[in-house]
Amino acid sequence: SIDASLAYQARRAAASGRSTLSAAVPVAPVARRVMDSLDKVYADKGALAELDDPHGAPFAGDEGDLYELLGCLLDNAYKWCQHRVWLGVQPGDGARGLALSVEDDGPGVPPPLRDAVLERGTRADRRVAGQGIGLAVVRDIAVAYGGRVQIDDSPRLGGARVTVRLPGG
Repeated sequence: SIDASLAYQARRAAASGRSTLSAAVPVAPVARRVMDSLDKVYADKGALAELDDPHGAPFAGDEGDLYELLGCLLDNAYKWCQHRVWLGVQPGDGARGLALSVEDDGPGVPPPLRDAVLERGTRADRRVAGQGIGLAVVRDIAVAYGGRVQIDDSPRLGGARVTVRLPGG
């Protein structure tokens, strides 16, 4: 079942999030692979996705968790965008901190729904296909690594911005 799969993923993320010996995983190659896949899935949309990773900031954790995190974040942006998606990667606080921001030019998330869409089964618009679990998975992985997720307006593209901040240790 989906719930069992999500529970497994959350436990896996929690276990790897506690590991301080994790090798740092470069974000850009993983992000590019996820974006290439989503370009195919959403080919009819013709979305232009841009990766901005000026510092080559790494993810201090499990590569599978990074795939899951970026997959859910970017899939959500592709689903809601009109034409553009932007992923910004920055070093966060501390030596191993990381900040991932995904922005799109879609309708955005109204302030009253921003906390709710981080909960399982909550969808911003029932007319758009989905299970309402993507951002909940993002939140679960971020929390497992001691991080947090924030949703606000995209200053760059005008839609939503979802930012994941992971601590540096």
